[in-house]
Amino acid sequence: MSASGPSKKQCVTCGKGAGIFTCDGCQQAFCTKHVSEHRQELNGQLDNIMQDCDLLQQELLEPSSKKNPVLTKINQWEKDSITKIQAAAETARTTLQELLEQSKERVSKIFRDIAENLRSSHEADDFSEIDLDQWKKKLKELQAEIESPSSATLIERKRAPIYLMKLEVNDAFKAQQKESKGSGFAKSSNDADLQEKFLEKLGDVHISTDGYLATHVDAKSEFVYLRGRLAYSAGCYTIRFKIENFKNPYRIFIGCMSSKVDLKKDIFRSSACVGWSGYNQVYKNGTCISDCQKTGYYSGKIQANDVLQLILDCTSKQIRLFHERLNTSCTLSVNENLSPFPWQFLIILGSAGDSVRILPNA
Repeated sequence: MSASGPSKKQCVTCGKGAGIFTCDGCQQAFCTKHVSEHRQELNGQLDNIMQDCDLLQQELLEPSSKKNPVLTKINQWEKDSITKIQAAAETARTTLQELLEQSKERVSKIFRDIAENLRSSHEADDFSEIDLDQWKKKLKELQAEIESPSSATLIERKRAPIYLMKLEVNDAFKAQQKESKGSGFAKSSNDADLQEKFLEKLGDVHISTDGYLATHVDAKSEFVYLRGRLAYSAGCYTIRFKIENFKNPYRIFIGCMSSKVDLKKDIFRSSACVGWSGYNQVYKNGTCISDCQKTGYYSGKIQANDVLQLILDCTSKQIRLFHERLNTSCTLSVNENLSPFPWQFLIILGSAGDSVRILPNA
C-alpha cells in the first residue's frame, strides 16, 4: 500500500506547480512569473476605474444637460408646441384677411349708396336733423364693420392641440431634500404662455428672474451673446427690452438672426444677422453702417431704464426698433436669402455690468 502526498496546486495560467501563490481576491493560484502579470492586470483595471471616476467628476463640475433624456423631451415638446401655435395663428390670420376683404366689398357697395344719397340731398337742399343723425349712425356702423367684421368671432377652444407638460418631483426626493436642507420645494406655475425669455447664451452672462434678466459678468469685458426661446417665421411680433444698466459708452446690440445659424462670437458681423449696436452702428446682413443721417439711429441718446421695442415683421421681411421715451423708430429690411426664417432675437452685451430685461407682453 503506497501513500500519496497532498496534490499540488497548479498555476491557472501555465499549469506549473512550482512557486505557487494564491490570490486572496479571486482565490486562484499563480506561479512566480504569472502572479506579477496578474497583478499588472489588476493595476490596469484600477486605472480604468480611476478614469471613469475622473469622467464622472467632470460631469458633476460641468453637467452636460444636453444628454439628459428628460430635457430632450421637454425641448422637443416646446418646439412642437411653437410650430403648432404658429400654424394655427397663420391660419387664423389668413381667414381673417379673407373676411376683411369680403366685408370691405360689402361695405363699399353700401357706402356708394350713402354717398350718392348725401350728394343728391345736398344738391336739392332736402335734408333735416333726422337725416343727419341716420347718416352719421350708418357711417359709424360701416366703420366698425371695416375694423372688425361681424362675421369674424375669435373662439378659444378648450380642447387645444397643445398639451401641457409638467415636471413632477417624486415624494421620496422631496423628503430627502427637506431632510437635508430643512425646507420644501417651491411650487411652479402650471401656466404655459408664449412670453419671450432668454434661453441660449454664449459667454460669461448671468440669466436670472426666471429667464427675463440678463447681466454681463465677464471681468474681461468681452462680448456675451443671448438668444430667445421662440422662433418667428410669419406675422408681426413685438418684444420689449428694458436697458436696466450699461457702462458708457453704450455697447449693446439689439436685433435678430436666423435660428438656423449657431450662436458664435462676432455673429453680429455675419450675413445672417441684422440689428442696432453702439457707436451709432447698424448691422445689415454683414454690412456695417454708421451714418446717423441715413439710418436715423443714435445710440448715444439711449439712457439707463429706457425701453426699446424690437418689432419682428416677418410678413414685410423687416425689423423695427422703437424707442418709447423718445418716440422714435428705425427700420431695417432683412434679406431672407441671407437670414432665412425662422428668426430669433439677438442681444449682445458689450461691457461688464450691462443688463437687459425682457418686459412682459403688453
